[in-house]
Amino acid sequence: SIAARAPTASMAALQSLDALDAHMASASYVEGFSATQADVSLFNSMAKPSESYPNALRWWLHIASFSPAKCAALPGKPVALAAAPATAATPAKPAASEAPANTPKSDKKDKKKGGEKAETPAKEKKEKEAPKKEEKDPVKEAAKEREKLLKKVIKEGGKKGVEIEGASDMGGLEFFCTTIESPDGDLELLQLAMTSMNADPEEGAEDRKGCSGHVGKMIFSAGVQQLAIVSYVPADKMAKVDITEWTENVVKAVGGKVVKTSSDAVSPKGGKVMEAVVAADPDKGKFPLKDKDAAMAAAFAFLRSKGAFPDDDDDDDDEIAFGDDAFEEMGF
Repeated sequence: SIAARAPTASMAALQSLDALDAHMASASYVEGFSATQADVSLFNSMAKPSESYPNALRWWLHIASFSPAKCAALPGKPVALAAAPATAATPAKPAASEAPANTPKSDKKDKKKGGEKAETPAKEKKEKEAPKKEEKDPVKEAAKEREKLLKKVIKEGGKKGVEIEGASDMGGLEFFCTTIESPDGDLELLQLAMTSMNADPEEGAEDRKGCSGHVGKMIFSAGVQQLAIVSYVPADKMAKVDITEWTENVVKAVGGKVVKTSSDAVSPKGGKVMEAVVAADPDKGKFPLKDKDAAMAAAFAFLRSKGAFPDDDDDDDDEIAFGDDAFEEMGF
């Protein structure tokens, strides 16, 4: 078994729900931009957060969805954390209309009025019969929101795939680069979008989706914390464009890093995929939206150097290759 490492001061501090909730307000994981053994260790050391800590609860539910096999396969070393104290959670504040049990308002009124009842039996009966507001299950609500987001990502990926198929059929394109908005910088969701773009169309479906597994692609999604990048080269084009060389060239141009090396793609055309991120750093003038444009320009430039994308003879038409409106500019 892998020996557990000692927790850092910042890691131990996250056992406080207040600290964890504040951390997860601007992050998705304990360390970095993907799940690690640090997330599993912290998860195992604490109970489920209450709804008073929405960001901590969102993280807890996400890690809880991992299978034991997936948890074991996460990178990093386990962290030796003591169980979080049961008093870590702060009880929700009573509603303004509720009086503390030890100093009921009605007692004060009774004393002033010589023991006269503050509420009539009819009023008490009415309050007892009033229907209670149904409380929403946070687990079910989180699952519903996640399901909506997944459907949105799959839909956008499928639509972009059809657009790329059209561009390939009409213009003979073998490679293309574009933006996917819905993942909002999330690598896992961006990979799902790539899978949707490459999928074969469903038989009998009203709308065509995907259909572009034969086209090599690099897709980008800019979020607040990072720019996510997923590259794909189908099996029959791997001799023309080396996915590792392509991805590393783009990452180097924008100061990012590869987080998943070349691996088998989920595509009917086979091939390989890679993942990379470019972290935001406002102090250094690094913003995901700005880095996205620079990364896309580098991706197209590399393809041109390999003869895998048409040369742009007119300098005034750079936006046709690099902008978010590439499809519109090209007439699709």
